[in-house]
Formats: sequence, C-alpha cells, structure tokens
Amino acid sequence: MVFVLIALFLGQYGAGMYDLVFSNFLRDAHHLNAEERGFLELPRELPGILTLFVTSALFFMNEVRIASVACLLMTAGMLVLSRLDDACSMWTLSAWIMLVSLGQHILMGTIDSIVMHTARPENRSLRLGQMKALGTAASLLGALVVWIKWKFNTSFGVDFTVTALVCLVAALFLSRVKTPVFPKRRGWRECFMFRKRYKVYYSLEILHGIRKQLYLTFGFWLMVSTLQQSPTQMGRTLLLAGVIGLVTQPLIGWSIKKYGERNVTIFDSIALSLLCLAYAFAPSVLSHQWAVGVVTACFVLDNLLFAMGMARSTYVARISEKPEDISSCIYTGIAVNHVASIAYGIIGGLIWTYTGGPQAVFLIGGLATVGAGLVARKMEKGTILPTPAA
Repeated sequence: MVFVLIALFLGQYGAGMYDLVFSNFLRDAHHLNAEERGFLELPRELPGILTLFVTSALFFMNEVRIASVACLLMTAGMLVLSRLDDACSMWTLSAWIMLVSLGQHILMGTIDSIVMHTARPENRSLRLGQMKALGTAASLLGALVVWIKWKFNTSFGVDFTVTALVCLVAALFLSRVKTPVFPKRRGWRECFMFRKRYKVYYSLEILHGIRKQLYLTFGFWLMVSTLQQSPTQMGRTLLLAGVIGLVTQPLIGWSIKKYGERNVTIFDSIALSLLCLAYAFAPSVLSHQWAVGVVTACFVLDNLLFAMGMARSTYVARISEKPEDISSCIYTGIAVNHVASIAYGIIGGLIWTYTGGPQAVFLIGGLATVGAGLVARKMEKGTILPTPAA
C-alpha cells in the first residue's frame, strides 16, 4: 500500500499541475474566447461518461491496475499536447485533451474506490479525508513547481512533458506492486448500476456536475480572463489553497464521521450559494484590486469545499447492498455527474458570451447548489458500526 500511495501521489501531482496551467494554455497558446472555452468542456467532460464504459471493459482488472491504465492515458495525451502549436485544429486539440481527461476521470473514481474497499467501514470518511489531503499535497507541489518555473521559463511544452513523465512513473508503480484483494466483478454488466435505492446519490452527483463547472471552468476563467491572473499568480493562489487544504481535508473527513453525510452536504450547499453571489457580482461592483482579492478568497474557499464531496462517496458506500456495488455506483455517479457537467459547460459558455459577463453563469449555478441542499435532506440517516473488516 505504501507503493500504491506513492504512485497515487505522483498521478495526482501530474493531473494537478496539468489542471493548473490548462486555462492559461488555452488562452495564451491557442487564443480561445469564452464561447470556445465553454464548448471545449464537451471533449474535456465527455470522458466522465466514457469512464463507465472503459472501466466496465476492464472489469477483469482490480482498482489499482485500472489506476495504472489511467496514468498511461494521461501520459500519452500530455506528451502530444506538449508538441502542439496554435496552428493545430480545434478537433486535434480536443482529441488529446479528451485522452488526458479520460485518464484523470478514471483515476478519480479508482482512488475513492480503493479507499472505500480498503478502509474499515466506520473509518471510511477519515481515510478518504487523508487520501484527499495526499492529493492536495500533490497539487500543492505542482502549484509550487509552476510558480517557480514560470519565473524562469514560460513554455507550456515543458509543463506537459514533465507531468507526462511523472504520470508514466506512477503507471509503472501501479502496474507492478502487489495489490489488496478487491471484490471481483464477473462481467461488464455489473459495472452499470442504475437502481432506485441510489437515486438520491445520483441526484446529488447531477447537481454537483453543475457546481463543478463553476469552479473548474468558470472560476478559473474568471480569474484568468476577466481578472487577468497569470500562471504565476494562479500558482500562488492554489499554493495557498493547498496549504490550507492539508489541514481542512482530514477535518472534513472527521466531520462527516461525526455529523453525518446529510448535515455536511447541506452545509456545503449553503456555503457554495454564498460563494456564487460573490463570484457573480465582485468583478462588476468592486474595483479591480478588491475584486481580485474577493474572488481569490472565494476561489480558495471553493477549492476547500470540494473536499465535502467525500460525503457522497461515503454515503453510497454506507447504503450499498453489497461490496461489489460500491465501485459500480461510484463510476455510474461519475457518469451522470458529467452529463450535467457537459451540458452546463456549453450552456454557461454561451451565457457568458452573450450576456457579456459572469453574473448569470454563477447565479444559475447557485440555484443548483441550493437544489443540492434540498436533495440532501432526503439522504438516509444512519451510522456505521465498527466491524473487524480490513
């Protein structure tokens, strides 16, 4: 497990460094506008749906081996992106972004699944919080590297080459280590888990798909395009978020165990609704300097609140009818999450372009966060009793 954790750290480092420079890469290297940026979410988020089909095709592999495949996909995509110039077509750019994204989304699901299966049921939220902190430490290192590197070198090609090599090392580690025993799936059909019992979980995933776009796409775009933040400044901001996240993510895991998934998800909904209001109005109401400060603070808080999504994974693991359902539910949840994410990425890009600003995008997204709080009220209450499970 030590080697698995090291490999997952490296994989998340590569994915995190890639995400950090992605918006600047699109703006500075390929000169995309807000509408094109919104439409690019289709190939970037479509792999979230394809993850369900890819993992079902790999049903004969356990979660650690699937994570190795994910890192190989990221390696291949990043290496090609490091060689592309602004003369390439949107179709070419989209295809390789899609490959990287497929690896990222598969890795995302396997990490949660590994924790859910290897931790004691009563400690799942604690262990998941620690795993998220490990991922944050990886992203923190990526932010530090970008911050320092961009003071001396401004090549996106160098960024993507380094991340590709790191992901390759992670893939080699994951493909070679002896892995824990996971519940086996007897066929690809078992990976498709659509049951009424899990409808609240899937509803939360759909609404989170919209919420996710507010941060990963439009939050980054607001910082980079509207407020003109450079890669160095973005690196500094995410460095701050990472330092705080190292402490808060294990605490969030503890709070899920203490207060329950329902209460944590409702709190998350209220906090995000307030952030959406700040995102929407700060750039137009405040001076540029104050707007940068307020939006940066919101951006950091938004990053920290992402960890509260752990409550959805621990909730579906708690209500699962059998251990084999857990991984399938997580991958299915990722798929439905991305249906909503793709739709709002495209719609939000159009709204931003034709309204001339971010207000409507964040206000509509804020309604989704309110909806998530209402749905969370229907989450089954309950606790996990200590068991001798490994």
